[in-house]
Amino acid sequence: MDIDLKSLRDYVKLLKAERQDSPIGKIKSGATEIIRKNLRELERMHREDGATWTEIAAGLAAQGVTQGDGQPITGRRLTALMHNIRVQEERGLAREKALVDAPDEEPPEPQGSGD
Repeated sequence: MDIDLKSLRDYVKLLKAERQDSPIGKIKSGATEIIRKNLRELERMHREDGATWTEIAAGLAAQGVTQGDGQPITGRRLTALMHNIRVQEERGLAREKALVDAPDEEPPEPQGSGD
């Protein structure tokens, strides 16, 4: 059986154009860094001021904070990013403690990527 390579190339080219772009190497929205810099204040607004995460996210979105796809940040995405930041901080503290406890040993290798 023979195939038409020109048609195949055209079809693959069409599929490639419609394919979802990979998030790897994508331009970052900056939301993680904004949240990282203001994490304690965001937590305080929630805990002490009684603001919901959805309300805080809406306020951030009104100031131009977006998710990776360019959409306004949501409460769910905000809390997910905050969780990831806390996990990264805990890992960093654990690495520092390991260095203090055993300064002559090699530091443990980082596990997984944070963001």
